[in-house]
Formats: sequence, structure tokens, C-alpha cells
Amino acid sequence: MTERGTVLNKAVIPVIIILLLVSSSFGSVSYQTENVTNGNPISSSDGGLMNSSWPMFHHDIRHKGRSEYGTDGNWYKIKWKSFLMDGMTISSPAIDMNGIIYIGANNFQKSFFAINPNGTEKWHVGVEEFIFSSPAISSDNTIYVGSNDGGLYAFYPSGTEKWRVSLGVGWVRSSPVIGNDGTIYAASLGSSRLCAVSPNGTIKWYFNATDWIYSSPAIDNNGTIYIGSHDYNLYAVYPNGTLKWKYRTNGEVKSPPSIGDDGTIYVCSWDNYLYAINPNGTLKWRFGTDDATETSPAIAPDGSIYIGSYDKNIYCIAPNGSEKWAFLTGNFILSSPVIDKNGIIYCGSIDGYLYALNPNGTLRWKFDAGDSIESSAAIGEDGTIYIAGQFQPGGGQESHTYLYALQMVNNQPPSTPAINGTSSGKVKQNFKYTLVSTDPEGNNISYYVDWGDGTNTGWIGPYASGHEINVGHTWTKKGTYTIKVKAMDNYSAESGWGTLSVTMPLSYEPPHFRFFEWLLDRFPNAFPILRYLLWFN
Repeated sequence: MTERGTVLNKAVIPVIIILLLVSSSFGSVSYQTENVTNGNPISSSDGGLMNSSWPMFHHDIRHKGRSEYGTDGNWYKIKWKSFLMDGMTISSPAIDMNGIIYIGANNFQKSFFAINPNGTEKWHVGVEEFIFSSPAISSDNTIYVGSNDGGLYAFYPSGTEKWRVSLGVGWVRSSPVIGNDGTIYAASLGSSRLCAVSPNGTIKWYFNATDWIYSSPAIDNNGTIYIGSHDYNLYAVYPNGTLKWKYRTNGEVKSPPSIGDDGTIYVCSWDNYLYAINPNGTLKWRFGTDDATETSPAIAPDGSIYIGSYDKNIYCIAPNGSEKWAFLTGNFILSSPVIDKNGIIYCGSIDGYLYALNPNGTLRWKFDAGDSIESSAAIGEDGTIYIAGQFQPGGGQESHTYLYALQMVNNQPPSTPAINGTSSGKVKQNFKYTLVSTDPEGNNISYYVDWGDGTNTGWIGPYASGHEINVGHTWTKKGTYTIKVKAMDNYSAESGWGTLSVTMPLSYEPPHFRFFEWLLDRFPNAFPILRYLLWFN
């Protein structure tokens, strides 16, 4: 080796070491594959997201969760419900220009579904593993969705697979987003990397975080991609795959970020805070909740931000970071809120209800969709609300899922029922009561009776509006009970409670009374006079 070669090697080695250190720095540098397939350049003319009513998770590439559609109506009716599968659904629906609804499933069939606008199945296809990811639909009608087999799938509208590309090891729980040039962005959970995929299915580049990525990417007007990670960071990545900046929170960032009209990035963390981050990566403000939060914030036209939390609340936060209101549901919230054109907020809860809230935070209505809701709602062009609800019969491990289509209607609940019947009597006798309610729209009515002793009738009916019905009950112990009755029309609108107080007489128990009680129970047909005197008839 020449002296010149020795000197050159001594100079090059430190440079190589520095380059290796830089390239391995956490999340700071991406690496790219060649952007060619079979020797042909990749085209970027495929266009971006489909211009439909709800083409992807949380509506648009900025995840605003805000629709330009909605209809008037203070209540809902079930337009249809479609049995999707035996299993559960975390995936949220997307809707194409023809009103076809696409949704994934984590069932044993490992299926991806297309549902017609009338609720019938158009097709379903099997993949290698569960689908937690929500689909995105491109302007050329291609449907993209991730799978727990580590792949990103592209399907034609017919259900035929167009291509599949592996994004790495482990799940692709991330929901894809489509850039204006047709590039698809999604993340590999196990490989901890954000991937850019060309419309023909080849990888353009990877960007590495340092821990899992549950989050889904969002894109701002300049093409910057934002995504959270279990490494506590929110990342901002340039369209070429290099790091723009990162902001560290104090907890895992599972939340898909959302981007406001002014470019502010909103993201929730498991440190119990919603963060508002300026486009340059500096903190604008943060808002604290009482538990972890991983929903994607929805952003109203006035800049109000809506989130759900594990503390069971749906929050409305003003653009300056102050709380406007909180609405308490019955369980924690994984469903991301969405907003219709009238400002109505729709959000599911693990308590099984889809809540419709007015912009001031009051309850408009709630819909019982099953035992739990993890999926987020989608809004159709005609204002129909689509939501998936999960049932667990008997509270067991097995579950099944329905997709519901809810149509808004104008409807008033039935009147508070009137109850007529005896207000005192003897235990172990059957007493008859009459119930009646009327419905303003003349809808049929069902009744629910709580007897005050821990028993109830469940919903009985339906009956014609204004039709008087008879019910009966026997109390087995002495005491004073409050009968409560409510009415429900065939749109599930419920009345207030009607009440009636009933007394089963109490009496002084002399010595040896329990002996007589035992004796009369032992010989139910004996001692009629004693039985009468002690009110045992």
C-alpha cells in the first residue's frame, strides 16, 4: 500500500464512522428504495384521494373529521343494519362516490368488506390476518387498507386484489392516507416505520421511529406528513422522507394527528394531554384530561377541537386550549369524534352507545349499537351516519358485529305514561295496573316497567298510540315500592318516567313471629284465619 493510499484510508475511515452514526440516529434519516419498476419510472399522475362524502378514516388527509354533509332532524331511525361477521371491528368505514361502504374486520375469516348503499353485501375478500386499519379510496377507485400480516393491500372496486406490498414486520394497524400525487402513506407497527408507497405498489422510502407506530399519518397543505409513535414523539416528515422536526410528549402517541385550517397540529398522548403544536414544531398549548387519550381530534369550522378519552368524556376544547365543555359517557372512548355540516358531533363509546351531541355539549340522542364501539363513524352524502357496533352475547369471548346506517328524522318522544291501579295491598297477591301513553307522530309505543323490587318487564309491545294496556305484578316482601314506567316509540325515542308509590303493609313483629312465618310457609293451605290476621294472604 502506498503512503498516499494509507493517508487516504485514515481520512476516509472517520468520515465513514460519522456517516454511520448519523444514519443510525433515531428517526432522523430515512432510507429509500429505487423508484423504478421493471426499468420504468414510477408515475405520480394517479391523483390523490377520491372526492366522495367520506373517502378515508376521519374524512380527509388532515383528519379534520368534518363533513360537508348532514340533514336536519332531532332524532334517528335505523335505515338498515348489516350483519358483517362473527368477530369484532376496530376498522372504520370509508365511502366511495357510488355510496359503497368499505370496512375491515378482525374476525376469523380475516375479511375486507364492501357493502352496498342498501346494506347488502357487495363482496368480501380474505387476507392473511386481521384488519384493524381503516381503508382509503383513491381518485382512480383503488381501495387501500393495511393488515396485521404486515401488508398494505390495494383492491379494485370489484374486490380483486391489485397488489400487496410488505411494509415490514408485524401489524399495519395504521390507516393509510393518500397524497395529492397518489403516494400512499402508512406505518408498520412492528418495524416502527412510516412508509411511502407508489400507486403501483413499490416502496419509495421508509422513515424510522424508535418504537411501535399505532398512529395513522396526516398530511398538511405543504405535503408534510405527521405521525405519532410509542417512542413518545410526534414526527413531522418532509415528502422526501427526511425528518423536518419531532416533538416529544411524556407518553405513547397512538393518536392519529389532525391539522387545523391554520396549520396547527393536534395530537393526543397517553400522558393524558391533547397537544397543539405549531407548524414549526413548537408547543402552542396543551390540554389535560383525567386519563389517556388516543382518538384523532375532530376540528369544527370555528376551530373547536373534539376528542374522546379513557376518562369516559367527550371534550370540546376552544382554539386557545381552554375547555368549553365535557360530556360523560358510560365507558372509555376509542372512537374518534366526527362532525356533520350542522355541527352535530357523533362519537361512540365502549359502553355501546353512539352519542349525538349538540355543539353546546348537550345530548341530542344516543343509539344503542351493541356492547361496545371502537370504530369511528362516517357520514354519507345524504347525511346517513354509518357506525359499526360489537355484540358479545352472554358477556363471553365470542362477539359479532353489525354495521348500522342511521337516518335523521324529526321526531318527538311519547308522553310520560299514566299508571292506574291499587296503591296498597298484601304481599303474595297479584295486582293489575293499566298503562297509557300517546305519541305525537302517532307511532307505536312499547313500555318498560320497573316494579321497584329489583324486577322489571323489559320492553313490552309495541302497542298503538293511546291504547291502554294491562300489566300485573306480585310483591313477595312487605315494604313501600315505586313503580316506574317509561314509553318508547318505534324510533327508540323514550319518554320520561311515570311513577306510582305502592305499599305492602308493614306490621310489628311480636316474639315468635318468625315461627309463624315458617309455619305458614310450611303449610300454605292451613290456618286461614291466622294467615288473614298476619297479612299472609
